[in-house]
Amino acid sequence: MDFASAFNTSKLFFTEGAVVERLRREYKVQLDQHIVHSGLIYDPKRRLILRDIYKQYIDIVRKTDIPMLIFTPTRRANPEQIIQSGLKNCDVNGDCARLLMDIRSEYHDYSKRIFIGGLMGCRGDAYKAEEALSSEDALIFHQEQAYALADAGVDFLCGTTLPALSEANGLAQAMAETGKPYILSFVIHADGTLLDGNSLHETITKIDQLSFPKPLFYMTNCIHPSVVLKAIENNGNYTKTVKQRLKGIQANTSSKSPEELNGSAVLESEDIVTLVNEMASLHHNHQFKVLGGCCGTDERHIQGLVDLLKLSVDT
Repeated sequence: MDFASAFNTSKLFFTEGAVVERLRREYKVQLDQHIVHSGLIYDPKRRLILRDIYKQYIDIVRKTDIPMLIFTPTRRANPEQIIQSGLKNCDVNGDCARLLMDIRSEYHDYSKRIFIGGLMGCRGDAYKAEEALSSEDALIFHQEQAYALADAGVDFLCGTTLPALSEANGLAQAMAETGKPYILSFVIHADGTLLDGNSLHETITKIDQLSFPKPLFYMTNCIHPSVVLKAIENNGNYTKTVKQRLKGIQANTSSKSPEELNGSAVLESEDIVTLVNEMASLHHNHQFKVLGGCCGTDERHIQGLVDLLKLSVDT
């Protein structure tokens, strides 16, 4: 079954927890200043660490037989950053995608329920909307990476931690050109706006109007579920469009604002029980289908989420 069909027929997907933050803080891995963890695939020892993190998450979810999304470690692997990292002659995006395909192949029957997303991000700082590209520039800038991931055979594309409508719109058009299903994930404030001030409703409506085909659905990430609950219950976002199109979260463990968390040397984390209960509320009360973690999360958070929800849905 292809990803779009699976999404339309399944009630729940789990996804991974944090990868980058765990590499940095838990495993003390030195990350590249340009492409972050993408280049780890070329170091045998660090490639194994990366594999182990992905497999931890898959091993938790596979016991439920609920479908799962995993994302290539390529959010910063755009052509500009790859050149600066010294890996110009490597197929970084394709090699990262093949790493996940190799991992998936180890899961036999359950492999059919693991869907690989080609991960992309904004050109600049994800927490500084003023650095966002215009729609026109974003289309041009993101095309090469979108095609590299699509050509590698990922199941879908995902633009993540997006702070501004303009670049998200251009990125959507670049991903749409590949013919792959794709999703967009925003970082937001509790008032329901992206960091550029556009509301979720305005942003989703605009991108849906201008992208052909439009995104399969939208998500939020790197934000606490309590913030998302406030955002979607805001009058400006309590709309049919948001209810129908916003379908997932990769949660940050802190309820502080993106601006407060950006560049923090201390890992902010609130208790696991609160986090997973509020994510369950998003699933039960707001029909969020995709649930997983971002900064601050690890295998304990995914296990808690699975334990809470595995018996509550018939997928």
